[in-house]
Amino acid sequence: MVDEEKRFCPGCGALIQDTDKSKEGYVPEQVFLNCDPEKIVYCQRCFRIRNYHDVASNDLPSEDYLKVLSQINATDSLIVLIVDVFDFSGSFLPNIKRITGQNDVILAANKVDLLPQSTNKEKILNWIDMMLKEEGLNVLDSILISSKKNIFIDELIELIMKHKNNRDVYIVGSSNVGKSKLINQIIKRLDGTDGDALTVSYAPNTTLNFVGFPLGDGTSIYDTPGVLNRHQYLRYLSKKSLKMIVPQREIKAQVYQLDPDQTLFIGGLARFDFLSGAKADKSNVVLYFSNSIPIHRTALKNADKLYEERLYTLLTPPFSSDEALPRFQEKEFSVRDNSKYDIVISGLGFISLRAPFRIKVHAPVMVGVYIRKAII
Repeated sequence: MVDEEKRFCPGCGALIQDTDKSKEGYVPEQVFLNCDPEKIVYCQRCFRIRNYHDVASNDLPSEDYLKVLSQINATDSLIVLIVDVFDFSGSFLPNIKRITGQNDVILAANKVDLLPQSTNKEKILNWIDMMLKEEGLNVLDSILISSKKNIFIDELIELIMKHKNNRDVYIVGSSNVGKSKLINQIIKRLDGTDGDALTVSYAPNTTLNFVGFPLGDGTSIYDTPGVLNRHQYLRYLSKKSLKMIVPQREIKAQVYQLDPDQTLFIGGLARFDFLSGAKADKSNVVLYFSNSIPIHRTALKNADKLYEERLYTLLTPPFSSDEALPRFQEKEFSVRDNSKYDIVISGLGFISLRAPFRIKVHAPVMVGVYIRKAII
């Protein structure tokens, strides 16, 4: 057993321990005892993520993470709320007011690099402001960023320094939204260091506790646990599937001309039935999903049989029944005006088309499916 002074993993914030391999913070005893006290020690989980991209699962319930995050509302601090601009509703933290309390909030919409270059960024910000009003959340500022491509990171730092007023800063957001990568970028700029201070991976809930770094003025910036929302596909899929559905580069729009009663399968993760459009013949629909997800078109009358017979083979991801997605449910949308709309499948992407139309979406029962005015 480790008898040394308590040490914490700089990658995930877990207490370093050598007694239980199944719990966070584990390192082999000999690794800890033979290590220079001044040397950084990563837990075995973070070591494997950093060096071998080996995603270790973490089965602690989301409620425990919310309890950890709720400690923030008792502080006097500045909150930077990170959302995925490509999946705003799916990545928006539940109970955010309980987490932030009376603290000031800056919203940073990450992964703007995934949107097509032709996207009107001002339109996206206006849409985000509308969504925040619907959520009842007031923020000091909103900004589009990309922590991966270093887009507007300096501008975000300026906002943080403008509003922090000698307070600590907490970076909060759901799993896989890019918090740790963002903090790595901020730390590199503030102290000039190279390399990543925090563990970054596809793994949900990589950060297990608060991980703080001093800002040089008596305050610190903290990474926080990522809450895995129940309605996110991340909760159910394998590493192989996650790498396919999480976009890594600019989304390329895929345009289909659909006749009435045609179906598109988004892998085996969702299904889009085009029932009728403005005309009796073909209508354009534009798909915005990860470029790695295969799309299959079929006649509506053949869709049920295709799904039953070809799931895990032609219709992938998922790749096996071990990826236990909940049962599918149907949601129908019928619009009669002439506006352009997005049909959003939370955690996957969205489909754009112009009304009038009648369509039906099949997705796992926990996944949010909704309609909005088109943002592109």
